[in-house]
Amino acid sequence: MTNDTLYVTADTHFNHKGIIDYCDRPYGSVVEMNEAIIEAWNSVVPTNGDVWFLGDFGFDQRGHGATTQPLDAIFDRLAGHKHLVKGNHDESNPGVLALGWESIADFATLRRDGIRAIACHYPLTPWKHAYRGYLMLHGHCHGTLRQHQGGRLDVGWDVHGRPLTLHQAAEKAGTYLPVDHHAPR
Repeated sequence: MTNDTLYVTADTHFNHKGIIDYCDRPYGSVVEMNEAIIEAWNSVVPTNGDVWFLGDFGFDQRGHGATTQPLDAIFDRLAGHKHLVKGNHDESNPGVLALGWESIADFATLRRDGIRAIACHYPLTPWKHAYRGYLMLHGHCHGTLRQHQGGRLDVGWDVHGRPLTLHQAAEKAGTYLPVDHHAPR
């Protein structure tokens, strides 16, 4: 039996009006988008789940088409113990960095039930320990990455519409295909 309490996702872009058009999200407003994401998140993540968020959480009220929904209120409504792997929009956003994250990092190594993954906002080719079976989980691309590679998966919101368990991500990522001289001998 597996312990499916580790989840991964990225690129929710809460309060970001422009992302609705940029990614063809099916919402008429930022508030509608925020509420739909919160509902989808909470429908799969248990309160005791660990969620590794791989960057670009959202924007505070200072620009980017933000609404009056405070990020901390959105954050507090999301189930689980939340960890941040910083994305390009998070790095310069004090409102995101000040939220109640369990941890904040530039990248992380995730391990659960024999599954091992490198988690980063950006896709890497190759990545640490790829040839040893580690996966590469990332966001940033919103499903538009043209080069697909076994063992690597965009876990972003615009690809899956919900957080994935580590087991689901591993199934979708597939097996690493060597791209350089670091293949096992």
